[in-house]
Amino acid sequence: MKSFKQYLREFAQRSPSELIFDVSSMGSGSSALRIPISAPMFKRIWPDTIRTTVFHATDLEGLKRLKKLEGGKRTISAFFSMMSSYMESGIATGGGIVAEMDADVLVSARDDIMSEVDTQGRRWVEMSWFANATRTGPKFDKVEKDLNLLIKYLVSKHLTSILGKSEVNKRWHEYNLWQDMKRHLKGDGQKLRLVIKDYFDGVEKILKKNKKVMGDIFYGYTKSKRMTDNEWDEQIVNNIDIYKIHILRNLYLDDEDIEDLKDEVSWPVKVWDASIELEIYTREVVNAEIRTMA
Repeated sequence: MKSFKQYLREFAQRSPSELIFDVSSMGSGSSALRIPISAPMFKRIWPDTIRTTVFHATDLEGLKRLKKLEGGKRTISAFFSMMSSYMESGIATGGGIVAEMDADVLVSARDDIMSEVDTQGRRWVEMSWFANATRTGPKFDKVEKDLNLLIKYLVSKHLTSILGKSEVNKRWHEYNLWQDMKRHLKGDGQKLRLVIKDYFDGVEKILKKNKKVMGDIFYGYTKSKRMTDNEWDEQIVNNIDIYKIHILRNLYLDDEDIEDLKDEVSWPVKVWDASIELEIYTREVVNAEIRTMA
């Protein structure tokens, strides 16, 4: 289960540059880097979109925001499997409402990815999660090696003219220079944007070069049984199409609220008296879809 600090980190939006250059949480090395979950990038690398039924737990205010995301590129966190108690309480918001929808899957995991959202609505996932999610050994080691080489190259490319070659080539770790990139550039926005662009381009090349091992990590769970022994799994999705709303009675919405909601939304609304029954329903929907894939 998440700690309070993990909640704060996930839902406090930061700029892309803050997320790119913050490599302090896991110490030095590629495990501290964050990978942008970019729908256009992923579509170029893995063009065969996985579109499937997912669920999203929220509250009344969250449902209003969710409506605005239909058919868009912005990502949300959804699930295949969730314990009923979390459908009641919610994860990022209050609970009591579960939206059933079709969506394009960008990243699929059997546990909480602990993604972070930037100010542009893009999600980022720390490389340490990918390392923990795979058992491919040497194949994933190549990904980490490529990322380390990318950071070393970008530090040399963008800081040699500022700090001098001898300073850049000192024995201190290139991740120290990377973390202080914004300070070394002294607020030069144009140069900073170029570094960020080079980082995006470099990450895309590495993902494409290692598309098999990374594709297995990104999509292996959604292609399997879609069952977890954790409290919930996490699916990062976009291009959502909501087609049913499930409401848990006597939690945050009374009968009058429910009737008002039915009048406000265009989707069919199903009211449940027990959250465990809704949990069973979601599992049945997921299992039925898996059988069609077999």
